[in-house]
Amino acid sequence: MRTVILAALLLFAGCSSGLVYKPAPAEKLDPAKTARLTGEVRPWGLYFTAVTQADGESVRVIVLSEIGLKLLDFSAAPDGAEVYYKFDKLPNAAAGAFIRFARHELRTPCPAKTLSFTDRRTRAQFEAAAQGGTQCR
Repeated sequence: MRTVILAALLLFAGCSSGLVYKPAPAEKLDPAKTARLTGEVRPWGLYFTAVTQADGESVRVIVLSEIGLKLLDFSAAPDGAEVYYKFDKLPNAAAGAFIRFARHELRTPCPAKTLSFTDRRTRAQFEAAAQGGTQCR
């Protein structure tokens, strides 16, 4: 009986991660309208490359590890976020911090050349350099 209760609790605990996954949009990112970021997130020591495309209201972000492993794919808008993919080993706190970083720093098609952001919830510190596409020239 204890085993059944423990298994049920573990199952429900896994379902309460707070991230809701949606199917990824069918349209692809336009390379001419994207910006590329390279940076680091402390305290996780995570080096990342991100490809972003903003349309004024929302921003689509695909985050890759330094070796090219897809970590996170999401769209963030002022009223919410849609997560399309999250790598299993990426902590939910890190995914939430990336979403807040995108809402705060990446809402424009041409982000600043150097970005610095501290997430108040997790105290994660983002340091990144951005390179814009042809729309930023």
